[in-house]
Amino acid sequence: MSRYIELHPVNPQARLVEKVVDTLRDGGLVAYPTDSGYALACAPGNKEGLDRIRAIRQLDGKHNFTFVCADFA
Repeated sequence: MSRYIELHPVNPQARLVEKVVDTLRDGGLVAYPTDSGYALACAPGNKEGLDRIRAIRQLDGKHNFTFVCADFA
């Protein structure tokens, strides 16, 4: 099942952010805009999610993924 959730870039609504977080915690994937298109993401440690991204993007098992976070603190 897919859902479309649009977050305001300056003042996102907390309940919509929570829906995205719930999707990631439940093992789902999210697509988010970047400067060159859209990226797919899953929660860290979600092996099934990584396998789904590999299948969608037709990547091999040696593909390096990017870890995206606000900060390392």
